[in-house]
Amino acid sequence: MKSFSTTKRIFTLTLLGGALLWSSATFAHCDSLDGPVIEDARTALSNESLKPVLKWIGPDDEKSLTTAFNSTLKVRGLDPEARELADRYFFETLVHLHRATEGAPYTGLKPAGSASAAAKAADKALAEGNVDALAKKLGEKVTLYVTKQFEETAQNANAESVADGREFVEDYVRYVHSIEEIHNIVAGAHDEH
Repeated sequence: MKSFSTTKRIFTLTLLGGALLWSSATFAHCDSLDGPVIEDARTALSNESLKPVLKWIGPDDEKSLTTAFNSTLKVRGLDPEARELADRYFFETLVHLHRATEGAPYTGLKPAGSASAAAKAADKALAEGNVDALAKKLGEKVTLYVTKQFEETAQNANAESVADGREFVEDYVRYVHSIEEIHNIVAGAHDEH
């Protein structure tokens, strides 16, 4: 069994890896129609129980979600079109409430398949119960990223012209801020969300 600090490092590297390993406009996949929130929402509707989705929201939002859930269950039985609209209403309500717990805006439901490769890899590791391959790949990508930032900065470290000096400062700021951010994530100085 891995120690807590190793697990924490792997978790924080996974967060960092989203930025370094794969390009994606967003880290969120909770708003994807094939993401874990909607998957649990489908289970909740199928079982007519809110239990699978309550973990995705805060306790203050349970009443709102319960109201949406009960309304959805009533409308679902009318016909297939009503069922589809009711389910979408419930999904949107759940994701909206979940995003609020993350301090993130709700920007609508995303189509299936829209999750980033990083989110998919993180989910795959969880499903397989093994994070070793993901952690190794992230570690390699972090090393490549830091090396590239260092090399770009070092090129103009002894710049003699003002233009080259300004290029150095631009690279230097990006390099140092990147290192600080990586350190803060790994050291746990940031919110682990």
